[in-house]
Amino acid sequence: MGDIRWKRRDVVYCIAILTDQKQEGQNCAEYIRNYCTEKKVFPLIEIYQDQEQFFEWTRKTVPAVVFLALPGVSGLNAAEHLRSLYPKCGIIWCSDLDFSLHAFRMRIEYFFMKPMEEQKIKEGLSIWFERSKVI
Repeated sequence: MGDIRWKRRDVVYCIAILTDQKQEGQNCAEYIRNYCTEKKVFPLIEIYQDQEQFFEWTRKTVPAVVFLALPGVSGLNAAEHLRSLYPKCGIIWCSDLDFSLHAFRMRIEYFFMKPMEEQKIKEGLSIWFERSKVI
């Protein structure tokens, strides 16, 4: 597994997926790959199932955007921690609980509740791409 990297004017963008379910992470990676292929962007994908390992990785590589799919308060804590460390990092957050007010307060780019669906991920990516002007 690698992380998502592509160049735009000599800038490297990184996208990571943080989830506690292996299959969910693989599905998300496929949805991201499909969306990026449509946009003529060909990323590598990094999937993390361990928060500690993920946050250790972020010390070396600050992600441009993170797809976060952790259950309950675990997801809330990860989103808050990520936002406090990297205020400009894009976050697409999927949760089993309605944290929409928290997501709004933290300026999360896109929040949605499970089930995780390709269309919701594409909407989140579209919003992030538009705001960051990657494409």
